[in-house]
Amino acid sequence: MNDKHVLILGCGYTGVALAQRLAFKGQPVVGTTRTEARASIIRTRGAHPIVWDGREVQALAPWRGRVHAVVCSIPPDVAPNGDFTDLTAALLDFFADWSLDAFVYISSTSVYGDRGGEVADEDTPCDPDSPRGAARLAIERQVLAAPLTGMVIRPAGIYGPGRSQLHRMAAAKYRLVGGGGAFTNRVHVTDLAALIEAAINRGQRGAVYLGSDLEPATQRAVVDHVVTTYGLSVPTDMPLAEARIRLDKNVLAMVTGSKRLDPAKTLAALGVKLRFPSYREGLADVWRRQRSEIEALVPR
Repeated sequence: MNDKHVLILGCGYTGVALAQRLAFKGQPVVGTTRTEARASIIRTRGAHPIVWDGREVQALAPWRGRVHAVVCSIPPDVAPNGDFTDLTAALLDFFADWSLDAFVYISSTSVYGDRGGEVADEDTPCDPDSPRGAARLAIERQVLAAPLTGMVIRPAGIYGPGRSQLHRMAAAKYRLVGGGGAFTNRVHVTDLAALIEAAINRGQRGAVYLGSDLEPATQRAVVDHVVTTYGLSVPTDMPLAEARIRLDKNVLAMVTGSKRLDPAKTLAALGVKLRFPSYREGLADVWRRQRSEIEALVPR
């Protein structure tokens, strides 16, 4: 095991899962966060937290020589007109002489845009239809062109303990849009952490990887499964015309964009077998672990 650290920039929901996975295996991990509350969570997962506001990269200088891989999970700050600010260029320049084994940028499948239900894989041309998707693609290009071992992972909808369709539907915080006919994929946070770990250890410079399960399904199909299997209430439907008025452009693109993701090339390249190949197995695991917490969310 490398005695140098993995540095997770933006150690949120996915970062904490990754930190715990790596720390359990004896890999030293350091994760950045903006808050002391999150720092406490990172610490309980066996990693060392750094409270960092995400602005001045020189604050990370004390870790020079002590880090062998960086995972960047900091989302861009995107304005309504599409302009965005982020530290990617500064970070890539800052880490250029650190002799990193890997710089892994966690992007999003929003870079594909709406595919009309067609299949998308790692080589599918990107055509983002939201400001956030366009920003993500611009950052990807910076990472892949940088003079270090940069690579990109594009996760589908991330879920797991504490954050899932079960939680949202139980709390009556989920609405189908336009009947829920759009095809989407998901990825359990445990599987995403495994993919990131594999990319750190076996990923190739300039590679794009897809973090997704193996079963694309319409939003309606997932809702029907949850209602039938777990007895949660059917969510109300938001007509598409209403959604176009009420929803932010990024959210609208996310809930109406339809694509079927195929991560076969990624799984083969990284040697990963998904623990939760579809939403059925993943949601069943969440329900088994957190049934009482989920049921407590149902309005009385």
